[in-house]
Amino acid sequence: MRLITIPMSHYCEKARWGLAHAGLEYLEQPHLQVFHYLAVRRHARGGKVPVLVADTEVIEDSTAILQFLDHHYVPERRRLYPDAQRNEIEELEERFDTMLGVETRRWVYFRWIDEPTRDVLRVAAQGTPWWERLLAPLLFPLMRRFLAMRLRATRQNVEAGLLIISTIFDEVGALLADGRPYLMGAEFTAADLTFACMAAPVLLPPEYGVLLPTLEEAPIEARIEVERFRLHPAGQFVLRLYQQRRAEMGI
Repeated sequence: MRLITIPMSHYCEKARWGLAHAGLEYLEQPHLQVFHYLAVRRHARGGKVPVLVADTEVIEDSTAILQFLDHHYVPERRRLYPDAQRNEIEELEERFDTMLGVETRRWVYFRWIDEPTRDVLRVAAQGTPWWERLLAPLLFPLMRRFLAMRLRATRQNVEAGLLIISTIFDEVGALLADGRPYLMGAEFTAADLTFACMAAPVLLPPEYGVLLPTLEEAPIEARIEVERFRLHPAGQFVLRLYQQRRAEMGI
């Protein structure tokens, strides 16, 4: 199997974690933003990542990949979408993907948009082809403007997005307040996996699938926000999932 990714993307992290949960070996093919269109469009017309190229199928979208893996490769007792709770899990997953994930992605681009090119590429270009790393510093000013416009990464939108992130963290904290180990109760599901990945940009977990900036390396505004979200019960939950479950998988 081959997984086409943007290394730092939390949606690609979701697919990586799904493959690890399924116990599958695969080859990751990482590409820088914008450059990834060239690789993806050979297999998928949408031009988005992640894309999983399996033996006879091409699966686009992190949720579709998780469901494909769960159906074909995960033992019933470890399913991420157990039948009895599937509707509730999918509702949470959709909310995390389309609201939390969108806002944490916008937050990352806005907070790091003015950082030195070399520092941004040190994270963004991990494992990408040599020619992408060679061209990226030359094209980065154009890429920076393109991505900022595409993601509508303005201060006003980011501040509104932080309220959405906080609201979802509060909702997750309320679910966990009764002492349950996971969002749906006793078992780890796609809801937990998706929340952990979509929240990761504002938590910077050291166990993430690629090397993220440390708290000390983050811009000052980002650092303050990361510290706040790390102290939240939902943030503590995500950090625990990364420390325990990702470590168990040897990622």
